[in-house]
Amino acid sequence: MLNADKGKIIDGKITVKIQPNLEHGSLVAVRALVMHQTGGSTAAGALEKYKTKGADGAHFLIDKDGTIYQTAHVNKSTFHVGKLQSRCDNLKSCSPDDATAIQTIMHPKTKKKVPYSKKVKQLHEHEMKKAYPKRYPSNDDSLGIEVVGKPVKGIYEDPTDKQGESVKWLVAGLLDLFSLTTEDVYRHPDISYKDATEAKSVTW
Repeated sequence: MLNADKGKIIDGKITVKIQPNLEHGSLVAVRALVMHQTGGSTAAGALEKYKTKGADGAHFLIDKDGTIYQTAHVNKSTFHVGKLQSRCDNLKSCSPDDATAIQTIMHPKTKKKVPYSKKVKQLHEHEMKKAYPKRYPSNDDSLGIEVVGKPVKGIYEDPTDKQGESVKWLVAGLLDLFSLTTEDVYRHPDISYKDATEAKSVTW
């Protein structure tokens, strides 16, 4: 069982390496976990990237040898999710009014072409008016877990066996700590706009 003290997880299996530039305000609540892969081949490279001002990154980083680093406090928000897709649209479960609103955002009836990036931003803003789990988890209410791994020939590499063991241990502990279930764990590309193979082979 994991315990937290002032946002730090207290356990001998976790190396605390808090990166202040990853933290962007208080986390409203922990309602979900989001699985990522770094895009790079080493934990050292990710940690160095996390030092830049306004950095994107997650709360935990799992190296290829299975080492788990806590890189942000679990009561702080980080930029790890990005713009949200529409959950009800993906699941084909929108109410008629919601479906109309989403259709209007993504396929506006205007002669002037609306940039895709603007439509994605508007859809995200629309989704953020909903409460989880009617929408996907966001930066405001989820923890991110980065698994060191990069794309090879356009496909993200599989985690090592040690990484797989650490992912399962960490996810189980966090689910218990925050009273969540496995239904509250998501792969990044399933909820936002990322490479579809990212975290595809990460299991928990």
